[in-house]
Amino acid sequence: MATIKDIAKLAGVSHGTVSNVLNGRGNVSVEKIEAVKKAAQQMGYQINAQAQSLRTSKNSGAALILPHINTEQYHQLYCGLRQSLRASFADDLDLYITNDIPSAETDILQTLAAKSYQTVITVSCLADSEIYYQTLRLPKERILFVYRHPLQAQARFSLDYAQAAEAIAIEIAREHPQQVGVLCEPLAYTNSQLFVATLTDTLTRLSPSTQLRVIPSPASECHTAAFDFFDGQPPQVLVAQDSDKSRCLTQAAYLGSTEPCPAIWQLSDNNPAVIANQYSYQMNYTRLGAEIARFICATEPQPTEQIIANHGFALDIRPTATVSGRDETLNMLILPSPSTDALKKLLPHFYRQTGIKVNLAVYPYDEVFEILSNLHLHPYYDLLRIDIACFPWFAEKMLMPLAEIAPQLPALLDNFSAEINHHFSLIEGKAYALPFDASTQLLFYRRDLFEDPTLKRMFYEKSGNELKIPTNFEEFDAITAFFTATHQPDNPLRPIGSSTTLGSSGLIASEYLLRYYALGGRLVHQDKPIQLEPSVAIQALQQYLQQLSVTINLKSEWWNASVTQFEQGQLAMLIMYMNLFNDVAHSPLSTAIGYAPVPGNLPQMGGGLLGMSRFSNKKVQAEQFFHWLYSAEITEHLVLLGGNSAHHSIYQNQRILHLYPWFNLLRDNPATGIRESRGLQGELFNLRHAEIIIGQGVTNVVNKIMDAEQAIYYVNQRLLNEAQT
Repeated sequence: MATIKDIAKLAGVSHGTVSNVLNGRGNVSVEKIEAVKKAAQQMGYQINAQAQSLRTSKNSGAALILPHINTEQYHQLYCGLRQSLRASFADDLDLYITNDIPSAETDILQTLAAKSYQTVITVSCLADSEIYYQTLRLPKERILFVYRHPLQAQARFSLDYAQAAEAIAIEIAREHPQQVGVLCEPLAYTNSQLFVATLTDTLTRLSPSTQLRVIPSPASECHTAAFDFFDGQPPQVLVAQDSDKSRCLTQAAYLGSTEPCPAIWQLSDNNPAVIANQYSYQMNYTRLGAEIARFICATEPQPTEQIIANHGFALDIRPTATVSGRDETLNMLILPSPSTDALKKLLPHFYRQTGIKVNLAVYPYDEVFEILSNLHLHPYYDLLRIDIACFPWFAEKMLMPLAEIAPQLPALLDNFSAEINHHFSLIEGKAYALPFDASTQLLFYRRDLFEDPTLKRMFYEKSGNELKIPTNFEEFDAITAFFTATHQPDNPLRPIGSSTTLGSSGLIASEYLLRYYALGGRLVHQDKPIQLEPSVAIQALQQYLQQLSVTINLKSEWWNASVTQFEQGQLAMLIMYMNLFNDVAHSPLSTAIGYAPVPGNLPQMGGGLLGMSRFSNKKVQAEQFFHWLYSAEITEHLVLLGGNSAHHSIYQNQRILHLYPWFNLLRDNPATGIRESRGLQGELFNLRHAEIIIGQGVTNVVNKIMDAEQAIYYVNQRLLNEAQT
């Protein structure tokens, strides 16, 4: 086994330098970091190897690597293995969780190499097993691959997924369904490949007219993937590779379809669920763990590939109830957003519950604003989604107070904080609307970049400062400039620093005002009209212009282009409203997302609210819709599908907090958000229009039509003229 001395000699550096690199210390030059990396890799080590891996100390015991522990098949595998080992295995069974993240699994292997386990049992998400053999240096028969068998894996264990798939296909084929949907693990995994291939072959043989629709999905995305089966006509039969996927399909059918839930066939070792039309094929998850334990403890040689047979069927068949609908509608004006997309998926559930169909009229921001400004020409809208920026201006003119719709509706505001209700519901103490996708700005960043030792050292050599999460815009701009200067188009570890959106005056104003507020500026003043404070406004404008040279400038009319750039790994940092960002948690980048308060820690509040148009007479239907939408159950699913909410129940939901960890920041540190849409005495003004004026002034400087002083004077004169008229 290589030592620090060996790596130091090959890299041409000191022992202390190797130790510093292997332990992630930043006091090493970029050249020496790269030299140690190259030498360590040549000797079979990765840079994340712990220094202990170069020692000769030996431990014993077994390690179990699982994607997660909270699903049936992995929990029962662990329990069966642990219980069986207790009787005849003196050493510990240590558990490691990868969350199906390859980089996390390779890091775990480095930890295991340092501890020198006797046996490693793994449900691996890696494509090739060779990294196990090179890193762990164990006999190949002591590294046991379960369920998923990467290339070159020698010792393999699994249940009989071919047996299960054939038995299910035989039963399904009796009815000759037109379409069968399959929700399974990614097909890169051998157990999923075998299950789907056998299901396909058997159905093709017994029911040639049946079409198979397969949606592979990692565990973290099953809730969203399940809804894809109900975007249109759902299959007549659904097949779930495990009970968690079955639960996701049941929920998607319940919430996302107007039809009764199709028959569901699931693999499970639990007692059958008391759900109509659900069939369980029982898998021996616990027995598999016991068989692996027997192999570990055996003194005589055993086959290194074992496929364990299953129980068979356990059926639970109950009649399906149907709900007849009534011919009623609600028309909602709304803009495109992740929350709108999530709501659209859930509306079939509202229709099935009430018989009321909700039609979403989705228009861009500027068109929504134009319609609201002339709502008397559009009396056919019943429900209105209004942005926080213009809510106070429109509320009394366009919305029916909640208490006039139904006396009980204002009680729904108890689910939100006083601050949220102030901005999204109340005008002079009267409730006009309910918060919909209320949110705030946050700083999102690539955590892997800020933890990379090479980048940390490069930044230190360039600036003399530590690469850390920026707390003010001076730091933010310096880090942005650094990443942009080191950008390499084909290198995922060398993205551009950040982005600026220049396609809309309103968006330009929002990005500019964040800097203006961070410097202490305000629009609303005690003794003068709405205006920018000239000295602060000029300073913020100069900052804004400077950052244009170090960011990617997007000519987009909405922030979706910036979010897409971040989601694709092309940006190191992005300041964004939460309600437009949550959907990124469902992307492959999710595990690398870090989050923090915005520079200056004075974010603008964003998102919008829902109210009923004064021109609508559908009070009963609107009341039913609001009670449905603001129930804890529907709020939870809205957020899980990528939407946003400030509902109190969200901050108590561990599933949501795990998927969107930035909600923890808002729960533990309530945002001191700002959105100046009313004066100090509560007087109202059209903030949306004011932001357009500000954005146009900034644009004049960007286009070199005005200098900074002229632009701020121009903005203030227009704001004064608007106030007077």
